[in-house]
Amino acid sequence: MKEPNSAILKLGTAINIITAVMFTFFTAYQIYLLIQIDTQRNGRLIGIIFYLFITAASFFALVHKTGLRIARSVLLIAGLLLLFGIKLFNASAIFGSLDFANAPSVLRCAVYVVSQLGTIMLAVYYLFFRHNKKINSKRKLIVALMAFVIVLYVSVLIMECVLIMNYRVNIDLTRKYTVIGRLLYCFGFVGMAAGFMLPIRGLIDPEDLQNQAADEDVLVFSNSGKIKSSSKKKPIQAEFDKDFVI
Repeated sequence: MKEPNSAILKLGTAINIITAVMFTFFTAYQIYLLIQIDTQRNGRLIGIIFYLFITAASFFALVHKTGLRIARSVLLIAGLLLLFGIKLFNASAIFGSLDFANAPSVLRCAVYVVSQLGTIMLAVYYLFFRHNKKINSKRKLIVALMAFVIVLYVSVLIMECVLIMNYRVNIDLTRKYTVIGRLLYCFGFVGMAAGFMLPIRGLIDPEDLQNQAADEDVLVFSNSGKIKSSSKKKPIQAEFDKDFVI
């Protein structure tokens, strides 16, 4: 995989900033709901902690230092997996109230399933495939996978807006604030998936080095096994991605 050019790096930075801002506002909105609503405070508080993990990880993505990149990976994986796990406790209530003759209950169930699928796909990709060179060399596969995740979260937004605006259910305080909260939630995860579409900074495929022109500062291997340098200058080593790899 070739080193991303400056335009891609700038685009990645912009996406990371937008993602971090979206999660910041969404987490702040959840804290506001915790103060204003007396019911389900324990569950909401746990969710806020997990969203804080994801928010911090989004900001750490803007700093390319080893310690912060390790912290980002740990927080992001923990936030996604714990968020997925805590929502599993709602599965029995969601599916227990499912009535195919009742449109709101069907939409609520669909929102639950689709959002859970999107969350686990992001977690599995980052945990197992994000730093796999063979997987990341197939950019079309990564783009298609993350595009599917984006479609999932946009679908969640559409279904929730239908529930809020048409059926007047799942409203936190007011319809206006609830829709804004859902928009922040959607754009946060969409931004995360869009960021994963871009090549990893500093990850270079060794095959690309062998295919470079002879006038570049690379090493050329002769048939006799001796190593010749095409330039007197020492080859410049790329800074490899220092994200925490599990």
